[in-house]
Amino acid sequence: MPKGIYAAASAMVVETRAQEINARNLANQQTPGYREESVRRNSFAEALRAQGKTENVGGDGGAGVLPAGSYFSFTEGQLEPTTSPYDFAIRGEGFYRVRDDQGRSLLTRAGHFTPDTQGRLATPQGWLVEGQGGPITIPPDARRVSVDSTGRVMIETLQNGIPQQTAIDQLRVVNVADTKQLLPLNGQYFDALDQTVVDATGYQVAQGHLEKANTEPLEQMVAMIAVQRRYDAAQRALKEQANVGGSLSELLRGGS
Repeated sequence: MPKGIYAAASAMVVETRAQEINARNLANQQTPGYREESVRRNSFAEALRAQGKTENVGGDGGAGVLPAGSYFSFTEGQLEPTTSPYDFAIRGEGFYRVRDDQGRSLLTRAGHFTPDTQGRLATPQGWLVEGQGGPITIPPDARRVSVDSTGRVMIETLQNGIPQQTAIDQLRVVNVADTKQLLPLNGQYFDALDQTVVDATGYQVAQGHLEKANTEPLEQMVAMIAVQRRYDAAQRALKEQANVGGSLSELLRGGS
């Protein structure tokens, strides 16, 4: 099969993958803490060189591109005010740490939490939010909950009819050395894998706010148009290569 057909077909595969990612970014515009995803592209030549082939790479089928996974942007999204005292946004670098129903530790910028039936702060999936001493539990007699910029959780209770403020815990805000090494469950939750998780510094917690997705709808629409054009160009090239191959076959068979 002509190498040009491989090149055109591989480009169509990559652009299809890119379009899926762009569509997912657009669909998650209103998802708190969602991180923008982008496709990685790699050439067959680079893949062959990585396998130790350095001579005649083009002749070995080195033309064309192939999908090489994706990566996420961890730039900060805009903060949006809400009316919930259990919505928390992070200004600066850092992640909340939560534990899923299998006990796995995950990192997220999505700070939309609510107390569960036991008063423990949890994500919409029911995953527990970590404080400095484990899950954060809101006492049933708490009349008001406030969180300062460091993530310290304060409750107001009545003692002998007098309001009292008490610190019960502090939100665990952490960071990793290399966000590129995080394993995504989706655009909201990430696994640190073998990376060391350390307490973040220089951040601020904003109560009553949520961090919006860090994607720009207009940019995603422009990217989708560009991807569609590249896909169409590759499709036309594939048809032309196929027509050339057909003409050559007819010639070899003695066709007119």
